[in-house]
Amino acid sequence: MDEAEDVTAVIGVQNAYAVAIDTHDWPALRACFADDASIGFGRPARTGGPDEFLEWAPAFHEALGPTLHQNSSHRVRIDGDAATATAYLHAVLVDADGAGATSIFGRYDDELVRAGAGWLIRRRRFTATWRTRTAPLPASPEGAR
Repeated sequence: MDEAEDVTAVIGVQNAYAVAIDTHDWPALRACFADDASIGFGRPARTGGPDEFLEWAPAFHEALGPTLHQNSSHRVRIDGDAATATAYLHAVLVDADGAGATSIFGRYDDELVRAGAGWLIRRRRFTATWRTRTAPLPASPEGAR
């Protein structure tokens, strides 16, 4: 792979993580991480390996309504078989009853390792910068746009 392909592949792993969370595809989520990975985020802060992360993350996300994790402003640096990557996050976590939602803004700081023809996250830290609650929009009057 040349550097541009590596950068694209690293961003692909970050985006695969977001899609796996939102679709509750836990095997795909696990496949984003190296076996010796360290993952840290949440309140209170939780740090552990991928298997420990998967002990609590599915139950947390499955108790919600729809979620939407959006990554942007990717910055990737490749150094041989290692990479560092930063991405901004805006996640919307809808309550199970649809009565409201939490929006979370923050940053993922990742360290990745080349694995075969691709990349895996070896260390992920999430830093939240803003969190807010919203209510659903009121129903529109009939015929209103």
